[in-house]
Amino acid sequence: MSRTTTGALWFAFLLLLLPLSLSFSQHEASTLSEPSNYLPSANMNESANFTSAGASGVALIGEPAHVGDILRASILVSNSGSESGLATLNIEDAINGITYSGDEIEISPGSSREVNVDFSPQDNTSLSYNWWLTSPDSHVDSSMSGVFTVEVYPPQSIITTVDSHDWDIDGSLSVEISMFLSSGRTRNLVIQIAKHYQGTSSVLQSFPVELDPGRRSIIIDLGNLEIETLSVELIPIDWVADSGSTNSTIIYLESPSIETSTMSIDMSLLPTNPVVGEKVLVSFSLSNEGENYVPAGRVRLILSSDSTILSESSTTARGPGETYSSAMEIPSWPNAESVEIEIVWMVGDESITSFASIDSKASNDGSELPFDVVAAFYGALAGIATVLSGRLAWRTVSSRAPSTSESGLRLPRAPRVSQEKQEKKEVSCPYCEQRLKVPANHFGNAKCPACTMQFKVEEEPQPHFTRTSVGEPTTDQSTSRAVSESSEPVSRSSEDLLQCPDCDQTLRVPMDKRPVKSRCPVCKLEFMAKISGE
Repeated sequence: MSRTTTGALWFAFLLLLLPLSLSFSQHEASTLSEPSNYLPSANMNESANFTSAGASGVALIGEPAHVGDILRASILVSNSGSESGLATLNIEDAINGITYSGDEIEISPGSSREVNVDFSPQDNTSLSYNWWLTSPDSHVDSSMSGVFTVEVYPPQSIITTVDSHDWDIDGSLSVEISMFLSSGRTRNLVIQIAKHYQGTSSVLQSFPVELDPGRRSIIIDLGNLEIETLSVELIPIDWVADSGSTNSTIIYLESPSIETSTMSIDMSLLPTNPVVGEKVLVSFSLSNEGENYVPAGRVRLILSSDSTILSESSTTARGPGETYSSAMEIPSWPNAESVEIEIVWMVGDESITSFASIDSKASNDGSELPFDVVAAFYGALAGIATVLSGRLAWRTVSSRAPSTSESGLRLPRAPRVSQEKQEKKEVSCPYCEQRLKVPANHFGNAKCPACTMQFKVEEEPQPHFTRTSVGEPTTDQSTSRAVSESSEPVSRSSEDLLQCPDCDQTLRVPMDKRPVKSRCPVCKLEFMAKISGE
């Protein structure tokens, strides 16, 4: 056979194989493009190419899983292509036929990113899920699909109760709440506490709490409230509690009251029997003899006759068995024979009263003076001082030496010897009638040594003289008597006492010493003391 014939045969054979080759190429292209989003091999280098960047299969987050929980399936995807692309993770519940798709994640060339999807199991059993990765514009490797199984447990249950509450008399309310979570995962919840009063409701407190399986108790202080009922509710966050859970409770409250039967008052007065107008101190003791707390209040002292408030003060809180003691003052005791007073202890809307009837003291048992003794004493002192001052002033004025304008210049004092030889005359004090001796030629002021008063010595009239036959001048009868008196005076008595012949001062001169010359200590007169009959 020639070379020309051989070439023609090969050409004819190729023409017969050409339709078969075209049919196979179209079938291969169709197979790659449908389930796996494969692109023709000629364009693979011009797009993204997604493959697994780690272990094959997806990772689950959120186990152990309970019915109603939100789980997350994720896979790490790498882009080995030259362009960026979008990737989405999909899962399908093989039993219930429910499909979940995650968000589209853009992956840059040469980088890796996590692609995930969230799903929630609905049955308490072992569930199988199909998963696969899809991309609208990129090549996905055939290894990016598979199956995983999840063991799903029954939903966890929660129980909440109010174990106790304490509502103090001062209005502070606190509650003790218990929370129980069945076995399983740690759960996040919100505690919500609300009050209900006269048909209206309002939330008092709301806060999150992380609860481990088991029982937990907390005490919450709610403060001063106007409340009839209190509700407590546990609200799950991103999970579903068992339908049989008791996640809310309501309690009915009654406002606390004061047990006045355990409160007592004891009081005393000082003085015990006051006088009208006197200041009185009232001491009192307030005792809490019960087992409950008694808050702060007020104590008031009242006059029962006309409900006059005499005094008032505040009291501090008292615990069980404690006593509060203090005192109040009544500035002026009422004018009544018997006075009724009362002490009132007021706490909130409750109060107790203690009465007392006190007899007033009647004028200090009859010895009370109608005036203030202290004031009278000071007045008497002032009067005495005034009298003494006046008398001193009078004596000063009365004893003042005469001025030169009244009596002229005083005469020079005579020598002592000549004064002793001067004759003296007797004068009588006009104030106390004391007899004094002054110089015979003295006229003017004189001072009595007995009463210290001053008086004037008047000039006596001159006697009339007559001449006798021998030519000697003689006086009349009064004159002759004066001459006879110029002789030495004599005083007689029949006892030790005798009188001064000049001033009638009583003197004592013993009888056994007479006759004796004596001297009067008052008027200084020297006389002869004799016994009567001598």
